[in-house]
Amino acid sequence: MAMLALPAPSPHSPKTPTCYSSPARSSEKKEVRRVSSLSCVEALHKRLEESARESGDDEPLEEETEVIDDGTVQTHKRSSYWTNEVEERVGLGGADPYGLLELEEKRWRASPEEIRKAYRRLILTMHPDKKAGSAASLSADSKESKRRSKRGQQEEEEEESEEESEEEEDEDFKLLSRSWELLGNAESRRAFDSVDYFNDHLPTSFRPRPERGADYFFRVFSPPFRRQAKFSIESPVPALGDADTPYEQVAHFYRFWHNYSSWRDFTLLAEHDLSQAEDREERRWMQRMNKNQATKIKREESNRVQVMVSLAYEHDPRVQKHREEVAAEKARLKAQKEAALAAEKAKLSEAQRAAQQAAAAAAAAAEAERGVREAEKKAAKNEKEKARSALKKARKELKAFGAEPRWSARLADLEVLAAALSLEQIQELSCAMTTADVDAASEALALALKGGLELSAAESAAESADADEVVDDTHRPEHAPVKRGASAPPREVRRSARRLWKRLGSV
Repeated sequence: MAMLALPAPSPHSPKTPTCYSSPARSSEKKEVRRVSSLSCVEALHKRLEESARESGDDEPLEEETEVIDDGTVQTHKRSSYWTNEVEERVGLGGADPYGLLELEEKRWRASPEEIRKAYRRLILTMHPDKKAGSAASLSADSKESKRRSKRGQQEEEEEESEEESEEEEDEDFKLLSRSWELLGNAESRRAFDSVDYFNDHLPTSFRPRPERGADYFFRVFSPPFRRQAKFSIESPVPALGDADTPYEQVAHFYRFWHNYSSWRDFTLLAEHDLSQAEDREERRWMQRMNKNQATKIKREESNRVQVMVSLAYEHDPRVQKHREEVAAEKARLKAQKEAALAAEKAKLSEAQRAAQQAAAAAAAAAEAERGVREAEKKAAKNEKEKARSALKKARKELKAFGAEPRWSARLADLEVLAAALSLEQIQELSCAMTTADVDAASEALALALKGGLELSAAESAAESADADEVVDDTHRPEHAPVKRGASAPPREVRRSARRLWKRLGSV
């Protein structure tokens, strides 16, 4: 059985696998080739930064900056998005395109016209055709002098140096042309300026420290806002200000940054190289993928900026002071409103109390009046009952006279009179009949019968009128009762009394 023999790993082989993160988010510091060496100021700042890092100070130390007249900030530190992959895509070998065009001081603030003029000015001096004539004349003179001096070895060394200088000049011309291709196009220049020298540090946390002064907040947040103002589409960009800035300007500042829109473009961080596409479909697919990736990185960067804006707004002493003033004003208005409501409620309560008292008094008066009416009604009912009882008793007593021998013949008359006469008449007749004088009693009885006859005639006329009214009253309700006197005797009794009186009258 054949076995595959593998060589043993070399001593310099890595012991653990290496994981590479996205080029957009470098997790370690990478060296970047510089066109020029570090200046003394940069070296000093680097040492200060290292000492601050060793001391553990959590306040970020600002890089070497230069505040420009329009409020922008320029730094000599590469952006955190600058990686070796980005450097390869730029195609300058680490050279600075603005430095090649002698615009390193203006950089992204240089106008397209200035870039075009600088390129045209430099291309006249660095073009190979321009240098060929001057180099040929110089080389002919030097060769003639060298032939005369007969220094063969020195001639060979000088020719080699000339060839090397020509190659360097050609390389410089290529870098200049590449710089013009990069900065002469608006889109490619925007992509390069987005990852050019820039400090991407943004505060992610803040802890107030009164011992560091009242302006500690402004020393922490002013530089990041000034740096990010570089990428703002709208201009001018408002400044953070200081502790004495009016709140209207502070509110305008935070409104601007909450609606902050950046022109930053992360196309150089895309994964796919369009020059490696084999056909048009693959090129379009690469363009879509690159656009999605650049959009995602820009969205993440915008979120970082908004987190910083929210953090600054939350800890801004001017905003906190304004919040306290607004809260105090709200509390004052609330207390004033509650006092007005309490006064109105007290006034309304007083009016309601008075109305309730008046209503209670009226109810008590009505109740008393109703009690009086009930008492009167009850008394009237009692009186009526007494009168009915007395009438019943008087009729019974009057009829009892018929049991006596002398009045037994007049029993029918007594019954008629008992039914027809009133209580007073029955009492008077009873008093007259109780006397010993029979003639006087008979006369009283005759008078009572005569009065009853007249009453009967009046009642007959009234009944006939009532009958006519009932016949003519066709509009009377169907079940409406016919009103009669409350003290009128029953109809049958009246009829019998009337027949008796007629017979007596005829006699």
